[in-house]
Amino acid sequence: MIRFIEVIGEVDSAQLSLGEVWINEAYVVSVREARGYRSLLQEGKLPADLNEAHSFTTVVTNNGHSTQSHVVVGSPMSVAKRLKPTPSTLLKG
Repeated sequence: MIRFIEVIGEVDSAQLSLGEVWINEAYVVSVREARGYRSLLQEGKLPADLNEAHSFTTVVTNNGHSTQSHVVVGSPMSVAKRLKPTPSTLLKG
């Protein structure tokens, strides 16, 4: 499981907040840019401690009986790299 910072709250609300979410990479279905969140950051609807250069990504998970979408801080490329399983290497011994 991999830790991300998630945007919490409804887009229509006056203020959104950030929280921690752990995502099981085995259940990830898709990763795509979360359009519109950069403008929410510029409008001041996201916490002020975020840099305006941040980008946001929607991660969709499916565990068989439910599908969830999480908007996380980071570009789609950086999120995808973190979700990619690292190949195991056999230690010589």
